[in-house]
Amino acid sequence: MKTASLWKLVESIAIRIVPGLLNIVTLLYIGDHLQTEQYGIFSTTIATVSFISTLVFGAATYSIMPVSAKMHAAGMGREYVSSILTALAIVALSVVLAGLALAWFGFGDAIAATIVVSFGLHTALQEVLRSQLRLWAYGWSAIGQAIAYQVGAIVLLAGDAKVGSALTAFSLSYFAGALVSFALLGPMTLRRPRFSYLGGSLATGWRFVLSNLAESGVYIGIRYIILLFGSENHLGVFSFCLDLSQRSVGFFMNAASFVFVPRAFLSVVHGNVGEFRRGLFEGATIALIFAIAAAAGISGLFVSGYASGWLGTSFDPVVFGIVSCAVLVNRTKKVVIDPFALRSNKAMTLTYSYAIGALVCCCLAAMNLWWRLPLGSEVAFLSGYVVAAACSFFALRSVIADNGPDATERAFSMAGSDVGNE
Repeated sequence: MKTASLWKLVESIAIRIVPGLLNIVTLLYIGDHLQTEQYGIFSTTIATVSFISTLVFGAATYSIMPVSAKMHAAGMGREYVSSILTALAIVALSVVLAGLALAWFGFGDAIAATIVVSFGLHTALQEVLRSQLRLWAYGWSAIGQAIAYQVGAIVLLAGDAKVGSALTAFSLSYFAGALVSFALLGPMTLRRPRFSYLGGSLATGWRFVLSNLAESGVYIGIRYIILLFGSENHLGVFSFCLDLSQRSVGFFMNAASFVFVPRAFLSVVHGNVGEFRRGLFEGATIALIFAIAAAAGISGLFVSGYASGWLGTSFDPVVFGIVSCAVLVNRTKKVVIDPFALRSNKAMTLTYSYAIGALVCCCLAAMNLWWRLPLGSEVAFLSGYVVAAACSFFALRSVIADNGPDATERAFSMAGSDVGNE
């Protein structure tokens, strides 16, 4: 394992640890001010509306990482970013107009519409910074969002805490983060999107939107299964533990993804396919060590009694342990397996795998809740991600093992498909 890989992860953690800690504090603050049942509704609403945002902005967002490196290598990086920004602006304006029209006729929810736009813009702009390996700019954008979220939560939840107040704080924070990201991109002239190559890259992005749709069958589907066959209190405990796990355990896997996935794709562009696989495995291994330590630390603090007060009544150490295992399985898959699907132009494999995992998860959860089996929904959640990861690995095992001389040629052939259209 290279020392340089460890330092790259440490750099990423250092950049993101401030927003990560702020988001955990905000999560605990909201969890303390909302009742367990309210927190479940709040978290499920965020997950659902964020998913809708991904459907709207996802084609552009998911195309940035694989296409940006190719465009920069072809000398068209700045033009590509400008085209992406224009496309994002058009989509955002369309959503705003649609939201106003629905509100005029008495349909929809204004807060939900603002979350769709703010979350989508912030995520896409951060992906641009990430694709350019501008670590500190990405970090400052995340810090801006995290500070705005915490301030908004403190101000809006100070009186009579409502789910709507927490949702408003969430939406405003992502608008703030999007503004910071846009400012850090520097002077940029918006121009008419060049669909001669942008169309092909958006097609790549849509494949990953479909994958996200299938993954949501696990992440969001189980919440509605719990709501249907369980109780709002159960949903609140599950949602709080899952959110805490994502912001603590999942933090380290996200840090690895932030550093090692873009560098892996750059190594492919430069013809070093062997470094692609080696870098991904090194990053995932280092991150797993930190992530497991984080999960054990939180559970240990609760059991010892030192953290029982600030974790609140919505925390359950056993539920947290199981969902943390699920988060680790899924995030490791995203760092190690998913980039191979992207590199080999087999993104639909991820969609099929998540669809199978979602089916297993939701069916298992429904049966376990119907039979009132203890921790049945949590085990079903873990099973869904294990099945999805296993399906992806076996479908892509030949690509993952391929390190021969033809692999570079195939990578270049796939990488040049969009550029050649220009």
